[in-house]
Amino acid sequence: MKTLLLLRAAILAAMLALAPAALWAAVSGPCVDCHTMHNSQDGARFPGATSDTPQGHLTILGCIGCHTGSGVTGAPIIDGTYNVDSTAGGTFSDSGGGVTSDAGVHNVNVDGLLATVGEDDTLTTAVPGLTGGMNNGLGSSDPNDLTCAGKDGCHGDATQADNDAGIRGFHHGSKAGYRYLQIASTQAAVVGAGADDWEKTISSSATGEGGEHNIYSSSTTVGINKLCANCHPNFHSTTNTSDGNNWIRHPTDNDIPGAGDGWTPTVNYRENPFAFADISSLDPGTAYTATGAQVACISCHRAHGTPYDDILRWDYSAQSAGGGGTSGCLGCHNKQR
Repeated sequence: MKTLLLLRAAILAAMLALAPAALWAAVSGPCVDCHTMHNSQDGARFPGATSDTPQGHLTILGCIGCHTGSGVTGAPIIDGTYNVDSTAGGTFSDSGGGVTSDAGVHNVNVDGLLATVGEDDTLTTAVPGLTGGMNNGLGSSDPNDLTCAGKDGCHGDATQADNDAGIRGFHHGSKAGYRYLQIASTQAAVVGAGADDWEKTISSSATGEGGEHNIYSSSTTVGINKLCANCHPNFHSTTNTSDGNNWIRHPTDNDIPGAGDGWTPTVNYRENPFAFADISSLDPGTAYTATGAQVACISCHRAHGTPYDDILRWDYSAQSAGGGGTSGCLGCHNKQR
């Protein structure tokens, strides 16, 4: 019996070693960093909590309890100073060089997330590129209903009714998905490989070339663009971006012309990251080239917020042909430099 148990243990260990890292990825550390039993300590509010409102899953303060500058050490910060200590998604913060208007942020309606810009319940702007309801009909078309997770959010299970149910199981590894992202219509996990520091190093780099970088997939079924199409389907797929002869909207999931066509796209992970149809040979710690690069939604936009309208990575109104720049539009459109 002892021999059999040892054999089973050895087989399990081998299976774990061969399993994809993303499948087993889970938050680790003291439970008390994120959870509280009663939200009370010595007759006062539990340290770290800023609200008496009960939170789902006994968390101290929902998503922002861990993911703000005063949250859990090691968790990605979502309210940092833009391109200083922010992560790949940008920042939700409206101070310290952060978001300056509603046009520069995905206006997530989660209690306590933002001081002014994000806690705006009077938005009237329709979801850009939306056909039907949010998440291909699973949720609301009202931009005020946007949450972090669930049917009206980006992270977690897009079939679940609310934020808490949507993210359940992801942090502890029972559900997979790059950055806890799933495609709404198929519930398939988004494919990608992430920098260990969520690109914080690149945010603070003067050139945007240093540090580990995210690897984005341009798969038309499980890539990052398909995830954005949950809410913005009109901006995705050749059907919606081409009339058969000309591009009528900026394409995604299409190869950027190479040097043989007179193009020399600049690799800059902060200003204009690329996506690739096959990411199996790419690594966040190794530099990639523009060979096989494809346009992605996040080549121009960030997911959380930026100081620029339309959540762009740079000021679109300041882009100027003939100026010799290599960032923004000119990072790819080098013939216009």
